[in-house]
Amino acid sequence: MTEDPKTDTSRIARRSVLASLSIGTTVLAGCMSGSDDTDDTSGGNGLSADGSDVFASIEMNGTHLEVEVADGTSVESINLIDPNRELADQQRLANGETKTSFEILGRFTDDLSTGEYELVALDEDETIEKTTITLEADCTITDVLWAAENPDMEWDKNSPVWDEYAAVVIENEGTIPSMLTELRWKGAPAAKLGTDDTISYYHETRLPAGKTTVYSVSQIYQTGGATGSLDCSELGTEPMTVMAVVQIGDNPTYTQQIKYSGGQSCNLSIVNGSSGASQSNGGGN
Repeated sequence: MTEDPKTDTSRIARRSVLASLSIGTTVLAGCMSGSDDTDDTSGGNGLSADGSDVFASIEMNGTHLEVEVADGTSVESINLIDPNRELADQQRLANGETKTSFEILGRFTDDLSTGEYELVALDEDETIEKTTITLEADCTITDVLWAAENPDMEWDKNSPVWDEYAAVVIENEGTIPSMLTELRWKGAPAAKLGTDDTISYYHETRLPAGKTTVYSVSQIYQTGGATGSLDCSELGTEPMTVMAVVQIGDNPTYTQQIKYSGGQSCNLSIVNGSSGASQSNGGGN
């Protein structure tokens, strides 16, 4: 992908600003070293302010991490420390303000390091409290569905070949959303019609916490077309593996066994109980 020079310039400028912030926040080194004169309120797994006297709530809202401090607490600024123990961002609270937010999923998403972050509350360069949170997307593919076997789903039935489409169910068990950018179908019936064993289609689908059903943008279970048809007498039970390329986290895969029969008429069936569990394929951030 060609880099946008404006984006590169913006990223460099942002990092320069953060570097200058770190110089002005001398207490940061002390709070990261775990000095005894500060409270260390761990949020545990995920996003939580449980047990904190300073942080009232911590949660993802769309693309931003929203942080609220308790009423009556004097907090001048909040630092976000990344997994490399470096200052990722800083937000200041004006007098009387109790809420602020950090952009987590936006123009700088490609630069996001997942893992454990720290939120550090400061007042006049004094560490008031810090808490640990986890920013991570954990996506798995839980099912691959064939339109012909699932006609009640939301297929585009204006298409005469809608029953050859597929849907992928992706579950995100992480604390932040990810973005699906591509689905790669290795060994799909439609791929066997061509010279490559993999067909690939781009997507732009947000993957929040929970399950998201993504519909294919073309025929996956296609066995014939203008260029010819499959001879299923030459095929038996073959694996089809779909990989979901995601922007944050590892790329999950899922394998489904497809039985080919019927010779030139080519009948397909999904082998019951043969769909493999979703596996991480790496390649994430």
